[in-house]
Amino acid sequence: MVLKSRNTNKMTNSKVAISIIIVNYKTPQLLLECVRSIVDTTKELSYEIVIVDNNSEDESEILITTNFPNVKWINSGYNAGFARANNLGIKKSTGDFVFLLNPDTLLSNDYLAKMINYHELLSKTEKVGLLTARILSSVDNSLLVGTGIGFAGIKKEWKKSPLSLKWRQIFKRKNKEGVYHADIMHYKNHEVDFVSGACTLIKRAELESLNLYMDEDFFLYWEDVEWSYRVKKMGLKNFFFAGAEIFHVNSASTGSLIHRNAQVRISEFLFYSKRHDKLSFQLLGILIRFNYFLISLLLKRSKDEASLAELNFDKLLFKQYFYQAYEQYCEKNKNERPYLKYVEETIK
Repeated sequence: MVLKSRNTNKMTNSKVAISIIIVNYKTPQLLLECVRSIVDTTKELSYEIVIVDNNSEDESEILITTNFPNVKWINSGYNAGFARANNLGIKKSTGDFVFLLNPDTLLSNDYLAKMINYHELLSKTEKVGLLTARILSSVDNSLLVGTGIGFAGIKKEWKKSPLSLKWRQIFKRKNKEGVYHADIMHYKNHEVDFVSGACTLIKRAELESLNLYMDEDFFLYWEDVEWSYRVKKMGLKNFFFAGAEIFHVNSASTGSLIHRNAQVRISEFLFYSKRHDKLSFQLLGILIRFNYFLISLLLKRSKDEASLAELNFDKLLFKQYFYQAYEQYCEKNKNERPYLKYVEETIK
């Protein structure tokens, strides 16, 4: 790991109002525009920008440090993933607030000041954990949803079951509980269960006193959900702020869609292993396999070959990674905890 620290206007060696942590992996031009948007939209606020580079091996460092010599640049030395890299950046920062930001984002005017002001307003009456805001696509301004209510687990898996769906249909019961209409709610201030890691604010005092660093067992995806879950377990509340927004190029550095979706699913299995005890985890596995069986029958009957192929691929991921997640991270106490990563060659 190599740390290159530079002083900037708006920054001093003493603590600043907010530390902006950005994890970069092979997105030099997007990163440049992201940093520029921070500088252009943040005027009356002391801040520092800390970039952790996951061994991009491209022009990212020279591009940023040439144009913005005030940035703190950290080379992790390897692809450390999202959680480990963010924790590294947090520990090398000094701000009263910590703000995690994706490199493929652009801030709206006074975004950071608005977030801090709302956090301080909430803190007068609430124990605030994580705070996020609206995310719009930088391509077409459509709403991108990574924040909501209801953590994935046995209850949500049951609601996806064809039997559950049929039961509600027969008895004309609407599944109102847990329904989250993002197109409405993301334009209102409200409490949420989980937030998007693309733009998340937390008070350093709470983060450090409660040891609320991100779970470094996660390589990519679902670490923000697990983080949100753990924050709530510590007695804090997570919130959505509708008065600010960022623009985001979704998954700009994660490769092919198939690889991305596979890693999302594998990280979901890891979250299940973190959330549930052994018995609940085993019951969840049985329910998932039962749903596979029922859905497969329905798809074969309707001759939906495309959906059946997707289901079969998901079954292969489940077979390879679901129980491995619990065995590797919950049953065995290892000093070295390798990432649970999608490896195409292992899927048979």
